[in-house]
Amino acid sequence: MNKEEQLIEVVAENIQFYRKKMNLTQSELAEKLGYSDKSISKWERKEGIPSVFVLQELAAFFGITLNDITSKTKVKRTVKYNKRVISYFYASISLLLSFILFGFGALFQLEYHYWIFILYGVSAALLTLYVFSIVYKHRYEMYLYLSLFIWIVSLILYVEINIPNGYIIFLITIPIHLFLMYLMKIIFLKKKH
Repeated sequence: MNKEEQLIEVVAENIQFYRKKMNLTQSELAEKLGYSDKSISKWERKEGIPSVFVLQELAAFFGITLNDITSKTKVKRTVKYNKRVISYFYASISLLLSFILFGFGALFQLEYHYWIFILYGVSAALLTLYVFSIVYKHRYEMYLYLSLFIWIVSLILYVEINIPNGYIIFLITIPIHLFLMYLMKIIFLKKKH
């Protein structure tokens, strides 16, 4: 194997590695860069190599250097980690606000159930994490955060609506939960095809 073939192989592996690291399909990467998905596919199948200008554009998009995209060693930093930090940061803001409201409620001894503010904060944090998992296309996290959000909202309704036989709220939540999980699965199946 000569040096040109080795370079083509390394570049192909790196394009595929960094594309998958960012949870992108070939067509999504092509769309973001303004190229056809056939070009991306050709590069990943080792049937050609992009020009230096395109390699520079790919490296900038992946957040790496041109040297990183043409060498065998992979860059250890991860984009997912930064995305998660951002989503956890915004979720923690809603939790912080709920604890502040809880503190004021306890400090001024409100007659209202001030501890419920914590449940409101948890539900807002879960909703925030759910939205970020949709944006960043983390499928399993979407299921987790949506499930937890649904059940926390049910708990809030159970506590807030003080009715006899309030447990019915949880029984109603079961089909709603199953329906939303099924709906998400259908949406993902459509996106794959």
